Amino acid sequence: MKRMPFVLALLVGVMMLAGADGCSSDPNVEGAKLDLRNKDYDRALENLETAIASNPDNAEAHKLKGDVLQEKAAIVTDIAEHSSMVDEMIMAYGRATELGLDVSREMALAYYKEFDLGGKAFNRGRDNKEAYVDAAGFFRNATKIYPDSSGPYVNMAYSLINSGDLTEAVAPFEKAVEMGDKDAQTYVFLADLYNQSDRSNDAVVLLEKAAAMFPDNTDIQAQLLNAFQASGQIDRAMAKYEEQIASDPENKLYRYNYGSLLLQAEDFGKAIENLTRAVELDPEYGNAFYNLGAAYVNQAVEFSEEINALDDELRSNRENMSAADISAKETRMEELAETRRASFAEAIGPLERAKELTEAKGEDLTGIC
Repeated sequence: MKRMPFVLALLVGVMMLAGADGCSSDPNVEGAKLDLRNKDYDRALENLETAIASNPDNAEAHKLKGDVLQEKAAIVTDIAEHSSMVDEMIMAYGRATELGLDVSREMALAYYKEFDLGGKAFNRGRDNKEAYVDAAGFFRNATKIYPDSSGPYVNMAYSLINSGDLTEAVAPFEKAVEMGDKDAQTYVFLADLYNQSDRSNDAVVLLEKAAAMFPDNTDIQAQLLNAFQASGQIDRAMAKYEEQIASDPENKLYRYNYGSLLLQAEDFGKAIENLTRAVELDPEYGNAFYNLGAAYVNQAVEFSEEINALDDELRSNRENMSAADISAKETRMEELAETRRASFAEAIGPLERAKELTEAKGEDLTGIC
């Protein structure tokens, strides 16, 4: 997996709710208000439960219950207990809304609190991996408060990945995609999780959608190439890149990806043609130089195999061959040997250039000549 970006904690200012409390005709509600001011949350909840039991349609009691639970949850550090209170708070505010009260400001404050707690827990995860689990819990709470916002789903998935729970990270990423998340990395990470779970066909479907949304994103194009390869859809990949190159022949990425596919398919001549064009378009394209060198080397190896096959045939069947056949095969072997030497020689320049570019970036030189 790629190194995860840190979630920036959202700084939440204190939101002062305007307006006086007013007076309620229910003494239990009035008592709960006093208890809330005194931070006696348990007593406040007891009073409110009594009020609601007496009148299930007491909108003020339901709203105040949500307020008490929100404030109490803020001091509870255990994520399970905290999340349980958030669930109760959402139910209380939901009932108050059904009864005609506007709790949009209270819900907004609750959302930002959970998002902020999630960001802070994520940042603590750099020193304590278990904090990522808490971060996922806080972001999950935020999704419950505002289920139509994709951001908490994405951050929840990142938290789960960092906690090591890759399987559970899939669902929140999928939800974010379903909601139309606009961050290309959401698609990249989800596709990577699909590939790691042997769901390469799902990765292809996802990445084709992403490629249409982010046509210039190199990570997505590379992932799509990998997904095509993993799912065995090489012919489909070929057709896709042929179409792209026909419409945009000067696109270095299309040339590189197509050339790399051709290299894998052992069509070395076409691979060399497209990879050569890629490095002409971008003389700093290290991966393209490396694959171009590899194409020349593999082409030379293919020539060697053909030479060996002809040599084996001459050794095993010379007495049954005419002088003309023997001469033709020997001539062909000499031609192939010369072509092989030329191909090996052509590989040197691109591989040396790939090494220079890789070394200049301070990257790993493994595999570079």
